[in-house]
Amino acid sequence: MSVELIDSTMIINFIEEKEEFTSAVRCRFAELDIDQDGVLCYSEMLKEFQSLRLVETDFGNDVKTNPEVVANIYSSLFAKFDHNFDGVISLEEYMTETKKMMKDIADDIGFMPIQMVLEKDSLLMKAVELHHSASAAHTIDC
Repeated sequence: MSVELIDSTMIINFIEEKEEFTSAVRCRFAELDIDQDGVLCYSEMLKEFQSLRLVETDFGNDVKTNPEVVANIYSSLFAKFDHNFDGVISLEEYMTETKKMMKDIADDIGFMPIQMVLEKDSLLMKAVELHHSASAAHTIDC
């Protein structure tokens, strides 16, 4: 994990850098696809949902949450990704929803940079890394 400054521009630029974004999402999909069948089943996505700790924390503090409520939230999230309701998530479905989620995150963050704790291989960290590499490429040596 790493503490980074991030803003919406970094995320939007990452999404718009189609080759970088597509490659990063494909890699994440492949990591989640444990049985390597080319689709994500609920149990494979469940690990991703659990790692996000969407409802189990309140400002970083663990909270006791009804397991039924958590299961319903995760089921709803899975359904959001599963556009054709076939019980699995294809790469295309994963790519589309991930892009929407990243845009939503960018909208929520806004243009003022905020400090966030990011996982080393997260898509948000990749956005920060792309920003830093682009900034370094534009520096002028004297």
